[in-house]
Amino acid sequence: MKKIIASIFIALTLWAQNVKISGYVINPDENPVKDAVVEIKGESTHLKTISDTIGFFNFKVKPGIFKISAKHIAYEPFEKEIRVHTDTLLFISLEPMTFKFGEVIVTATRYETNSFDVSNFVEIVKSEDIEKVKTLSFSDILKNLTSAYIRDYGGMPAQLKTISLRGTGSEHSIFLLNGMRISSYQNGIVDLSLIPVEIIDRVEVIHSNISSLYGADAIGGVINIITKGENLGKSLELTVGSGDFGYRKFNSNISGEFGTLTYLGSFTRSYGSGDFKYKYKIGNDEINLRRKNAHFSITNLYFDISAQNTSLSFVYMRSNRGIPSQTTKFDPASTASQLDWDLTLSISTLKTTAKSTIKMNFLYKNSYLRYTNNDIIIAGSGIDSYYHNLFYSNLVNALFKLRQNFLISSGIETSFGLAQGNSFEKAKRFNIGLFIGAEGNFKLKFLPEIKIYPMIRNDYFSDFGSRTVYRAGLNIKLVDDPILNLKFSYGTGFRAPTFNDLYWLGSGNKNLKSETSKGIDFGFVFFSSLKKSLIPSLKLEISLFNINITNRIVWLPSRENQSIWRPINIDEVNSRGIEFAGEMKLLKLINIAGNFSILESIRRNKRTQDDETQNKYLIYIPKSTGNLKLEVELGNFFFISQVNYTGLRYTSETNDRWLNPYYVVDLSCGFNYEIGFFFGKAKFSVKNLLNENYETMIGYPMPLRSFFFEITSGLKRKNKN
Repeated sequence: MKKIIASIFIALTLWAQNVKISGYVINPDENPVKDAVVEIKGESTHLKTISDTIGFFNFKVKPGIFKISAKHIAYEPFEKEIRVHTDTLLFISLEPMTFKFGEVIVTATRYETNSFDVSNFVEIVKSEDIEKVKTLSFSDILKNLTSAYIRDYGGMPAQLKTISLRGTGSEHSIFLLNGMRISSYQNGIVDLSLIPVEIIDRVEVIHSNISSLYGADAIGGVINIITKGENLGKSLELTVGSGDFGYRKFNSNISGEFGTLTYLGSFTRSYGSGDFKYKYKIGNDEINLRRKNAHFSITNLYFDISAQNTSLSFVYMRSNRGIPSQTTKFDPASTASQLDWDLTLSISTLKTTAKSTIKMNFLYKNSYLRYTNNDIIIAGSGIDSYYHNLFYSNLVNALFKLRQNFLISSGIETSFGLAQGNSFEKAKRFNIGLFIGAEGNFKLKFLPEIKIYPMIRNDYFSDFGSRTVYRAGLNIKLVDDPILNLKFSYGTGFRAPTFNDLYWLGSGNKNLKSETSKGIDFGFVFFSSLKKSLIPSLKLEISLFNINITNRIVWLPSRENQSIWRPINIDEVNSRGIEFAGEMKLLKLINIAGNFSILESIRRNKRTQDDETQNKYLIYIPKSTGNLKLEVELGNFFFISQVNYTGLRYTSETNDRWLNPYYVVDLSCGFNYEIGFFFGKAKFSVKNLLNENYETMIGYPMPLRSFFFEITSGLKRKNKN
């Protein structure tokens, strides 16, 4: 009896003693997850702690049954029931935050989210799409976007190219590099020919009035260029290319790692005579001519270093190009040339805790342009103009997770721009923007899941004052499987006067106000995934939009002197349209993607009493655009066909002159191979297969049919033991 009582006493004593529950929170790569909230709950126990720098946590509890959980803003929640009698060591592996269907984007909200769940129309161009087709310039990547129009002044890789979205001007969309603005304060645009294609990992495009998040000029949309980091699995890669009009290309990439540090270096050189064939019309006849003074030489250097949550990237570009004359006369000659160089340095760092993420970015951009032209004589000499721009930008963005279904994103963005040249006064601008937005997720009984996205931003500009804009977005999940979501947003925006508008010598107007806008979006997105069916995946999206711009800045002859043009706030413009986009996969071998848009961009105001241009279409805005892409993959072989359609564009404000619609068909085919540690790719491309004779800007013909070939080879990186 005494032995039984002693045994019970010992058991009760052991049960009453505390035991240790300790462990490590790790990710799938077995790296520690710092600042995860680890929680343990029992019948009379509720303890919480934070994992340290090595992911370690520790509890002291009485033996029993517990639920242990771990949460981190960047990972999926973890929860498990455990039974503990003695000291226990656990390893909790957290899976990165995943999204059902859709694609992960950051541009629409400044943090990772599902493309199906946002409140506006989003497009993503992925790295595999870029690598399989022949891209002479960045415009070749963007030309397949919905309701986009590329204004191309000559077709060669280094000729000026700009883009307009949703029937707005090129100055109404902003460009970002890894989330940081790179659009020029001087003229408000980005020359697409100066963006190196080889450094791009993917491009995210937001079709919406989103100044409430990105500040000035984001009326038509935002284009975010996300650059490559580590060249995964590859240590060395070499590419050589050749093609028509003397085109030659060489690219080399080197990638590796030292402990937690990874690096990628890239060098690209392309050049050519640019003397492509085009058709010149004389009466009813067409004759073949060769373009003159369209030569180009482009050099790009890129370097990226990353260590854990910090990265540094460096981009240098130098372009030397001839500027051909407009073909408004027979076989024109030209001596004009342009030199551009651009240096961009960016640094980003990320600090993540269990319920918050703080991201800090810095960007420095130094760009120079010199244009010379001896064909035009002014005061006894030719034109020799230069522009030098310096731009500094800093962003601190904080994301807070207040509850499982409620996020707040806020930040402060500062920038300073300085420009000088011999065509305008020395200009400078300081801008500070404060923004805050939220994402709320609500699910009530008998009602669909609803996400709301309120945003507001205030910007102060040193040269024309403050502006406050706002936006409200809504996403309603009407059906869960297959997915059918409704998207809606309404917001205000603005465009800042450029340095050219304000300070151009003899013509600038320092009294200009900012343009203002109101925009509304409404649409549906549908997605079906049936892996064992004939159509494994199908995505369809339809979007309607309406954008009203007031105080639009236009250069017009001044009342005092008709020979001098000055910018004034005068126009009221309405851009509206409907967009269709879709993508489907057939038998896991064939991928078909396409889009079509109908646009109407009309100036509503009357400039003079007898203004014949009121209620007319804006020039160089197509009435419709469409794109179709067919991709077939058979093992290591691939074939891609692209068709781009652009509708009628007026070239006069009275709409009595126009450029006809055109279709352009491009083909690409090739194969990939891997042999041991070696890998490679060969690619053959035909541009303008059907020999379409067309212009995107009047007097600037585009190349006829042309052929290109590229071959890539390299070494794979050895896996670590």
